[in-house]
Amino acid sequence: MPACDLFHVDCAVTLKRMYVFFVMEVGRRYVHVLGTAINPYARWITQQVRNLLIRLDDRANDFRFPVRDRAGQFTASFDSVLADVGIAVVKIRRSAPGRTAMRTVCRHRQTRAH
Repeated sequence: MPACDLFHVDCAVTLKRMYVFFVMEVGRRYVHVLGTAINPYARWITQQVRNLLIRLDDRANDFRFPVRDRAGQFTASFDSVLADVGIAVVKIRRSAPGRTAMRTVCRHRQTRAH
């Protein structure tokens, strides 16, 4: 079961917040980093999912019930791109994958700093 979310990283050099959009294959513990943006608007998110489906090709069938939260970036167009290839999206209140990925990135960054 895949889960998609965004997490942010604050850049000390540019003083800007970067958002990272990713899809995590929970069963395989594999993360697809789909892109980074300063302003991840809905159309950009939808295009990144289209790109992922193109890259996955035949493996897209493994993405049967992706989980996402109800954030404003995930719109009806996002859901329809997935529905067009027979993938039903499951909406949840809050997304744990984003918080988990953020903790992992912070731990990795702290480890590299020492």
